[in-house]
Amino acid sequence: MEQIPLAYEQTVPRSLVHRWSLSEVFLTGSRALDSRRFEAAAQLPLSHAYFRDHPGRLEHHDVLLVLEACRQSVTCAAHLHQGVPSATTFMVTAWSLEVTQPNALRCDARPGELAIAGEVTGRHERGGRLRRLEFAMELVLDGVPLGRLTMDVRSTPTDQYHSLRYMQRGGEVPNAFGLAGEPLGDPVIPHEVGRLDPVNAVLDDVRQSDGALTAVLSPRTFRNRSMYDHPYDHVPAMVFSEAARQCGLLMARGIEGPARVLRLDGSFDRFAELDQTVLLSAGPDPGGEAGSCLMRAMQGEEAVASVSLTLG
Repeated sequence: MEQIPLAYEQTVPRSLVHRWSLSEVFLTGSRALDSRRFEAAAQLPLSHAYFRDHPGRLEHHDVLLVLEACRQSVTCAAHLHQGVPSATTFMVTAWSLEVTQPNALRCDARPGELAIAGEVTGRHERGGRLRRLEFAMELVLDGVPLGRLTMDVRSTPTDQYHSLRYMQRGGEVPNAFGLAGEPLGDPVIPHEVGRLDPVNAVLDDVRQSDGALTAVLSPRTFRNRSMYDHPYDHVPAMVFSEAARQCGLLMARGIEGPARVLRLDGSFDRFAELDQTVLLSAGPDPGGEAGSCLMRAMQGEEAVASVSLTLG
């Protein structure tokens, strides 16, 4: 018997996608097809303080909004279909998004309707507890095939997570809401990184030379209630992905056309502490397509994240 398609009438409970604010919930449904496969639906808004803050680029949906909708689908599927308890902390360790039909991102008069066909491709347990999930997803936007996404997520019982972080830090771990949000050096000019609102521009102290770029990840992001919807105690994967996009846009200035992210591959290897400076460096990706950019993030002597992306 053919199943009725998932609807776009209302969002799922915000706790299922680990959001505080209802305005940051985009997932509208999730359904298991078997022990591994699931389908999900998400509505992409045409007005949003972060994901739609792009001067002159409103004819297309933001690829990072698609990425966030998929992250929400993964979190929801873990709880509803994989038996992960509600008191669990998730950490994205890698994701890879490829847009195969860029024209699918074009906006219509109505909010976008994203259909996600997902599969759990890896399930890893240790000590009788689920510790890691790997996902693959095929994406269709407004009936048009958009692309594909893979995502690796670690999970830890929330009480164990807080104990681990306390041990790592040797004391209480600060969160974004309790720290100063002053820039570190001169803030980037918002319109140069495709933004109108300065709170959505994440780079400070930008320096460019010979096709390369260095910058500091700005603490101003702590006041961004899309990037930090709830009290994160480390820099999330989405913030690093936004930083990579803004580095790519700066490097592409003067080139006709690049605006949309067509491919993004991120690796998030360590906790990036909020009260320590994160240094960013970006340049052409030697292993990527022509025009691709590779951003690396360092904290002290340790690499904490790397993101490669292609604009087009």
